[in-house]
Amino acid sequence: MQLKFSESQTMLQDTVARLFADEVTSARLREAEASGLDKALWDQLVALGIVGMRALAPEDGGMSLMDAAIVAEQMGRHVAPVPLVEAIVATALLHRAKAPRALLDAVEGGAVATIALSPATTGRPLPVLGGSVAHVIVALVGGDLVALVGAAGERARNIADATVAMIDVAVAEEHHVLASGSEAEALYNAALEEWRVLTAAALAGLGRRALELAAAYSGERIAYGVPIGSFQGIAHPMADAAINMDGAKLLTWRAISSIAAGQERAGARAAMAYWWAAHSVDQAVKHAVRTFGGYGVSLEYDVQIYFRRAKLHALIAGDPNEQLDRIAARLWDGEAAALPSAGDVGIDFEWGERAEAYAAEVRAFVEANITDDVRAKMHHSTSGFHAGFHKKMAEAGFAYPDMALDGKPRLSRYEVMAAAPMWEDMGWTRTPSSVTEFVAGMAQLWAQPDVKQEIVGAVLAGDALGALGFSEPQSGSDIFGAKFSAVRDGDEWVLNGQKMFTTNGHQAHYILMLTRTDNSGKKHQGLTMFIVPMNLPGIELHPVYTLQDEKTNITYFTDVRVPDRYRIGEVNDGARVMTSGLSFEHGGSGYHAAQKAMVRRAVDWARKMGPDGSRPIEDANMRRILARAAVRDEVADVLCRRQEWAGVEGVHEIAWGPMAKLFTTEMLYVDGSAIIEAAAPYSLVRGLDRDLDIVEVSMRRGIAMTIYGGTSEVHRSLIAEKSLGMPKSR
Repeated sequence: MQLKFSESQTMLQDTVARLFADEVTSARLREAEASGLDKALWDQLVALGIVGMRALAPEDGGMSLMDAAIVAEQMGRHVAPVPLVEAIVATALLHRAKAPRALLDAVEGGAVATIALSPATTGRPLPVLGGSVAHVIVALVGGDLVALVGAAGERARNIADATVAMIDVAVAEEHHVLASGSEAEALYNAALEEWRVLTAAALAGLGRRALELAAAYSGERIAYGVPIGSFQGIAHPMADAAINMDGAKLLTWRAISSIAAGQERAGARAAMAYWWAAHSVDQAVKHAVRTFGGYGVSLEYDVQIYFRRAKLHALIAGDPNEQLDRIAARLWDGEAAALPSAGDVGIDFEWGERAEAYAAEVRAFVEANITDDVRAKMHHSTSGFHAGFHKKMAEAGFAYPDMALDGKPRLSRYEVMAAAPMWEDMGWTRTPSSVTEFVAGMAQLWAQPDVKQEIVGAVLAGDALGALGFSEPQSGSDIFGAKFSAVRDGDEWVLNGQKMFTTNGHQAHYILMLTRTDNSGKKHQGLTMFIVPMNLPGIELHPVYTLQDEKTNITYFTDVRVPDRYRIGEVNDGARVMTSGLSFEHGGSGYHAAQKAMVRRAVDWARKMGPDGSRPIEDANMRRILARAAVRDEVADVLCRRQEWAGVEGVHEIAWGPMAKLFTTEMLYVDGSAIIEAAAPYSLVRGLDRDLDIVEVSMRRGIAMTIYGGTSEVHRSLIAEKSLGMPKSR
């Protein structure tokens, strides 16, 4: 996996970013609105070879599709008043189709080339971006790929004051046929896919920059004595939009990487990237304008330009929602896509061969050891824990893949993540093991030597499980507000209080506890942590049954005496100890497998004949609902993979984990709800279809997952602060 640009890509990014920053000033933006084109900027882009960067195929020395996406993103960030994406695509297409030398010379000399984004018909004008200034317009006309010269029209009034003109192919002075039939369609369709991918990159950059402008303003504007960015009503929608724009950029990268690798899902991912960017940018620019308030709609402020440009680029090719039909056809009907050559793009989202081999090894072991008794226990909740099977997993070294032995992890996170989806595919919980792994990991890091040997040894042997004692009735996400009392008495501590939601506590042997040992300082001071054996007198569990078919517990401690040797870390240093483990629940990777499994189950259900004699996947509305779910699954996937890559590579971006967790869990609920709504009333009756049952319970699990590890609201505040630089909103 590699999500870092190469040295040459970084240099390209820096170069075009400086160029646009220097040339695309507020004054120049407004000057360009008279014609839609900043001619001075255009001439520099031509001179630098940016316009013709894809004229040569990558294998012949041309630049990669990722290089072009880097340029497009920067163009979007600066809302550059030039039809650059259209020109890059049209210029490349002219070369691929071996256009007449005179046309190529003209374009290389600075003449504008653009492309009609839908097939043209004589006598029926269509809007073309760049059409008012183009020397050459490439179009598909009656099955022929043609280069039209002298077809440029008068600029049409449009939302972005851009170079849009209504073009009728009949008025062209020259009409050069470049290709016909299937060859023409293949060339043209591949060019459209390139345009979609590059436009997605541009929209991702545009939306992100609009949010940054608004975030900066939210820290300057004071209302009711505080910066407006501290209001959650402003910060939280901005955080959601920031996640979506990061997702758009990453999904675009993955589409490009998939094209380069020739992957089966490449065509679907290209369509996904465009739809997601076009769909999501509207939210970003809307919230950016609203954050500026009345100034946001004033033409004196630049943010309204971002709003207008977002509408232009997202809609110039028609309704983006039509891409949902294309996504469905490519995913489930086997529809092929004509794709451009991508070249060596450098970016790679795959876990790698070693990770996939490990995943296959784990799956083979699991399948070989599933007996009828084990199969009868399978469930997504902790009731699915099977002690005998767990013992076999532990003895084989598969139970705790994240455990570090002798201070060194046995496996990379890539190997762990490659194997993780299997459990959700089987509808079988890993919660007891994952919670236990966390408890043992904290013991390894902080426990005293004899206790470390006791706990870690028992866990690795498959003889002990753990639970977490963090939440209390009055402190959930605010864990440092703990009031649970621990009072020292010689070599022991006396524990009194109540812990909520101690999932797995009813079958745990140890519980990781956060306690209050000193009330004299601030709330994050005076905390001490313990790993407490669950067999001590005075511990009482009361079951709590939940919406998502899970059993958790309220755990009461009454004068429980714990030897000091079970303390981890120093007295009153519990905040530091606790912080070392917070990342356990602040990422989305542990949740994403449930989302991916739900989408797969939904498609499996939709392919089957329903009670009314039809297959749901043949219904246009259901196909779009499933396509949206598939896109959001891909967005969650790239956000989670970025989180894992950052952890492996030591890239410290605090917001990336919360972004992945928030998006993954929220979309599990959103898409699960949409599917069962469209499948109603049959989706309300359990037992009619196993796959639909899993979609329904996944929806309920989704709402719970938005609470686990800090609610979505807590994460939105963190994302607004750490990703966008907004004031604290908690």
